[in-house]
Amino acid sequence: MKSGKLLHFKNLKQYRDEINATIDTNYFSMALKYMKDGFAERFKQFKTNKSTFAFIVNPLNTNTNEINIEPFGIDAGSLQMQLLDLKTKDLWIGKFTELKSKLEDLEIQKCMHIAQHKWTALKEIPRVEALIFGAWNRLPECYSEVKKLAYGVLTIFGSTYSCEQALSCMNIIKSKVRSQLTNKNLESCLKLKTTSYKPDLIKLSKGMQSQ
Repeated sequence: MKSGKLLHFKNLKQYRDEINATIDTNYFSMALKYMKDGFAERFKQFKTNKSTFAFIVNPLNTNTNEINIEPFGIDAGSLQMQLLDLKTKDLWIGKFTELKSKLEDLEIQKCMHIAQHKWTALKEIPRVEALIFGAWNRLPECYSEVKKLAYGVLTIFGSTYSCEQALSCMNIIKSKVRSQLTNKNLESCLKLKTTSYKPDLIKLSKGMQSQ
């Protein structure tokens, strides 16, 4: 931007070339700087807790001293002992090695679809969180503290938009004309509204008919 070549701003470059306009690159440079600083401030905790977030994908090579376990109510001693035991089990080592390989393949697929502008295909590839949860769900309960930490990290989100979105959905569902909706039914409606999972309605309806 500062050089004035606008290599990464094609629309702005096209506008400048078409009408021979003078672009105040200093203005746009400052706007980009403020945006960058804003993002850095907003998400600085992600950088600080890098080791904690890396744990969910690569728990076997994570230094427990660098993990922030305080928000999750984890017993540090039990966590260390369970991790030590986990590292001796070839079965679980293989599971997390397989997970890492699948995630790498997933990123390659994403890059290919994006490069080819295959947006529909991009939506159809497996979800990252589904693969990660799948690996952790297979872990037995004898690794309870390890799983507790993983699930705690997986439920973190970077902003309040999820809560705000859920509240907006709740206000739409429980309107003035549906004020008698029970909390249980409201909870069910919210789950249907906010979840990304799609129920097999045909299978469910057939099950109801057979009853």
